[in-house]
Amino acid sequence: MQLSVGQRVSVLVTAKNSTKANYAYHADIFTDIQAGVDRAVLPFTSIIEYAHGAPLRNSTSDEDSTVDWNFFEDIDLVPIDRQPAPGVHKWVPLEVRTAIFDDRREHLAFNNRTYESPLVPSLTTALTTGYQAFYPDAYGFKSNPIILDPMTDIEVAMFNHDPNSHPFHLHGHNFFIIHRGSIDNDPAKYRESGQYPVRRDTITIPPKEFAIVRFTADNPGAWLLHCHMIWHGEQGLMATFIESPYQIQNNTRLPQSVKDNCVSMGVPLSGNSMGRNGIDLPDEPHNI
Repeated sequence: MQLSVGQRVSVLVTAKNSTKANYAYHADIFTDIQAGVDRAVLPFTSIIEYAHGAPLRNSTSDEDSTVDWNFFEDIDLVPIDRQPAPGVHKWVPLEVRTAIFDDRREHLAFNNRTYESPLVPSLTTALTTGYQAFYPDAYGFKSNPIILDPMTDIEVAMFNHDPNSHPFHLHGHNFFIIHRGSIDNDPAKYRESGQYPVRRDTITIPPKEFAIVRFTADNPGAWLLHCHMIWHGEQGLMATFIESPYQIQNNTRLPQSVKDNCVSMGVPLSGNSMGRNGIDLPDEPHNI
């Protein structure tokens, strides 16, 4: 099974009631995620030993092995607690591209908008701007804000035009993986989930491919969607879901320790992304 940065998996293994053979297992270093790096060849191999000297089965040199050592797609998995996927109330398309921005440096971007942290954290803006918390502009152009109504079913379609794979991680939710495929519509790469799709909080999308995921907006908050490769996040590959702003205001309070940290760092405790009232955002940067 393929695991990218930030992904986890739990595996239940039932031991055999026999000592006739020992069995091999291995882990590859998944270098496909970065263009220009060759895939490692079985660097981590070990043995599940039932009896010293018993024949080794299912190793890569075992001619009788019945194991397919290539990894399988996560979309083919079926969860134990089978849940049907939600419908679609809101569709969010996100195009992933690399570009040279105004600072003459290469950045990554969703929909040609590269992320930059606002002066005021998005959660603070949602808490302190009243009815204007429902305006995307209040959170700043560069925070890539996407407003979600409470309890709506969200479908996010991510199209990776970049030459690198990206493991996208969503805070606050586990999403259902609905479709995978290639941007050029190669039928060999198209996969569709079954009635009970697998749920994850991180999904890896290879170069020139897409993935469609769904979740229900049932957890009010300011949640990042970002590439889990830290330097790709630093290059701007992030967006912010502002989920149920009015519910945030009714049910959330900033701890005093957070307020103290903001004061010590010179971060305003209220206002829009620039610490001003409403959508007063003079000289807000739209490009880097």
